[in-house]
Amino acid sequence: MAASRFSFVICLVLACPGVALHRRGGGSGAWWLAPPRPYFTTTTPTNFTVISGQTAYLPCRVHMLGERSVTWMRGRDLHILTVGDLTYSADDRFQVLHTPETDDWTLQVLFTKPWDTGTYKCQVNSHPKIFRDVYLSVMDKHRLDHHMYKVPPSDPDQGEYGTRILGTESRYLQAGSSLVLECVVTYTSHPPPALLWYHYNTRLDYDSPRGGIAIMIEKTTDQTTSRLLLSTVRTTDSGNYTCTPINAPPASVSVHVTTDERQAAVQLGGYSAAHTHRPWPPTSPIILMALLWPSLTLS
Repeated sequence: MAASRFSFVICLVLACPGVALHRRGGGSGAWWLAPPRPYFTTTTPTNFTVISGQTAYLPCRVHMLGERSVTWMRGRDLHILTVGDLTYSADDRFQVLHTPETDDWTLQVLFTKPWDTGTYKCQVNSHPKIFRDVYLSVMDKHRLDHHMYKVPPSDPDQGEYGTRILGTESRYLQAGSSLVLECVVTYTSHPPPALLWYHYNTRLDYDSPRGGIAIMIEKTTDQTTSRLLLSTVRTTDSGNYTCTPINAPPASVSVHVTTDERQAAVQLGGYSAAHTHRPWPPTSPIILMALLWPSLTLS
């Protein structure tokens, strides 16, 4: 009798895709038929850390969603960010990544800011509602640079380091030309894990807001060389430039972008003579064209 009743239930479930079997009390409770209940995957991580400026991806995987919708909310003020595939926030950095026929509803946060730190709620409008908290921590890039890349105290186990920027300590350039700085780090034990460039306290990279920046690195058994290239310099590019290797002392030069062609020419000649310390490998014409194109189009 029990077997026939179970067979009847199975047939009913197969014939009615809108219902599912549920069981009360774990493995010993009674079974009953009801619409499928959505539930979250508990194996996805719920704690994420990014550096400001990076894109954050907060996962939310919901099974048995059916006709219900997924809503992402900001925890501190319960502000609705997205509902289904639609973004409800005026801040267009927030959007949901969802592919049909999948259970993933990932909240994407573009260009993260330190104030984006906090709890985000993935909620399903079932009855009763269910939600899953995901915590995002956004570390301030500038503070992180200050703490991570300061020169540590000398450690004999790390060997000895020397850092220098080739050429004179002051550079004069004509506005619209290209700036080239070459930093050499020598070592007796291990190469530095990374080598960073700064204009005052602003870190320079290929994706910096200024644009027109390229950094090339060459490593040998006893030294690391980094070459910073800035195309179409402006007066705002004047100032202090620092080469900062991790675990090694920094080196700095002062750059002056001027409209005085004679002064720039005199200083540039001195720089070129000092720059013969070590030839640089042939640079790709494509890279040179990309760097010099703005100045070519302006002339």
